[in-house]
Amino acid sequence: MAPVINHYLESMRFYIDDAHARALTRGLLEQLASLQAGASVSIAPDTGPLDRRLLRAIDKIEQNPTWEFNLEELASYAGVCERNLYYLMKNSVGMTPYRFFQRQRLIRVRRRLVDCQSSESHISWYAADEGFSHLGRFSALYREHFGELPSTTVRCRERLCEAEKGLGEPCCEMLEEN
Repeated sequence: MAPVINHYLESMRFYIDDAHARALTRGLLEQLASLQAGASVSIAPDTGPLDRRLLRAIDKIEQNPTWEFNLEELASYAGVCERNLYYLMKNSVGMTPYRFFQRQRLIRVRRRLVDCQSSESHISWYAADEGFSHLGRFSALYREHFGELPSTTVRCRERLCEAEKGLGEPCCEMLEEN
């Protein structure tokens, strides 16, 4: 079971969108059910660790939230030409460098939306802070990546917080852990 779960956990970092995440999770559950039934399960061949140049680019995107996307700068930082970085990332991760950058910004907005420290969620402010200037496009991207609109995330958080307050537990611990 461990190799199946490890492969799944490694792929989590690079979900393309909500549909991709659901498909991989269904695949994991089917593999685990087959293993429990005693069947043999084929695991996708381990392609080994990601290229160190690709990891440098990914780390730059993940660790620098205020960085504005520049493919030339990112490629230079990673030590490859722009075209090589594009194909390296597309083939290894399944998305382009800009798409990965965009996904990281969406993840940061989502984290802010589920944070219960603020009494009001200002979706438009959070989106603008992460560089999304067109709110309609932001909402569409958010829905594509997470399977729900930002307003749905906020409503869900509010309902959970209300339910937890009734139980006397800290607000939104479950959401903050995810």
